[in-house]
Amino acid sequence: YEIKECDWSSDVCSSDLRPGFTIVEMAIALGIAAILAALALPAIDFNRYRMDANARLVQNRLIWAQSQAVQRNMQILVQLYYDENQFRIVEDSTADAAYTTGERVYYTTLAEGMKFVTPPTTVDGATPYYATGAGVTTTGANNYPQVMFYPTGSSSGDAVIYLGSPRGRPQDNRAIKVTGATSKMSFYRMGSDGVWRLSDM
Repeated sequence: YEIKECDWSSDVCSSDLRPGFTIVEMAIALGIAAILAALALPAIDFNRYRMDANARLVQNRLIWAQSQAVQRNMQILVQLYYDENQFRIVEDSTADAAYTTGERVYYTTLAEGMKFVTPPTTVDGATPYYATGAGVTTTGANNYPQVMFYPTGSSSGDAVIYLGSPRGRPQDNRAIKVTGATSKMSFYRMGSDGVWRLSDM
């Protein structure tokens, strides 16, 4: 484009041509950027983020169950309904380690079609199941895994809960470990090589 600078006292104008982009050039640049973005998109593993989000969901609900046990001064049960991809938290007011009619229950369903899984190997070396560890008991005819939190803030013992995706890829597997005495929680990812690694959330 052309910019003119004029000295009105002498009626003299000088023009200065400055470089710029035409609409066609900008359209070509945007088109190339869109093509490169489309090529890079398949390389992004969105499943990783979905699995991490579900692991955070489970971890947050476990933390909430622990806090409820302390605040309400009662035993709280966390039961994994693996065949429905959900878990329920029970206020065990009768302290009998089982749901009794009338006790308050909170249900949470895993998102994005993710599910509880029996992994090929476990974090603690136990026989693979939906949850492993000394702090895990089972309930109901389907042997749903169950973890308990006590009014002291501790849990029924060490427990590891496993999640995976419908795709069944090893790298989609996640695990949340609860340490019994302190209820400290740790997060694990399985690599494509099938090895569990401690990770940050």
